[in-house]
This record gives sequence, C-alpha cells and structure tokens, in this order.
Amino acid sequence: MKVRIRKTPDEDELDGVRLDDLRPGTVREVSSSIGAWLVTERYAVPEMRSDVRPYNDDFLIGQQPATSPITFAPRRRRSDWGY
Repeated sequence: MKVRIRKTPDEDELDGVRLDDLRPGTVREVSSSIGAWLVTERYAVPEMRSDVRPYNDDFLIGQQPATSPITFAPRRRRSDWGY
C-alpha cells in the first residue's frame, strides 16, 4: 500500500517496523496493516499515483537512479508498411 506521510508518527516502532524515519511529504510503500494504521491515526493519506519511486530508492543516497535502456520508437500506421 502506498501512503503519503502527513506527520511523523509519535511512536518509534510498530510491529517491528521503524516509524521514526517517516518524513512528512514522502511517499512510502508499506504493508496494508501498517498503511491502514497510519491512515487511521491520520499520520498518512493513501497515495494513488503510480509514478512513485520504490521504498528502496530512499537508500540510494548519492547514487543516480538507473535509467531505462528502453527507447520508444514512433508508432507505425498500416499505410507505412506499403500494403
């Protein structure tokens, strides 16, 4: 479950998950139970956008994210094929 953190939780840990590093404004991927708790306690709101970077990217301090080697070519029409 993706959530956008509104406020750093007052608790340091919940079910073995550290909460003290959740910063307001960040989007995190968390388990559904942790996410539901964060939303219920108003520490977070559900995030529906799909362009969010994964949680693991937060640990890549000073490193550039890998770029995709995929290049997109223009789409061809049937008339371009010479039929």
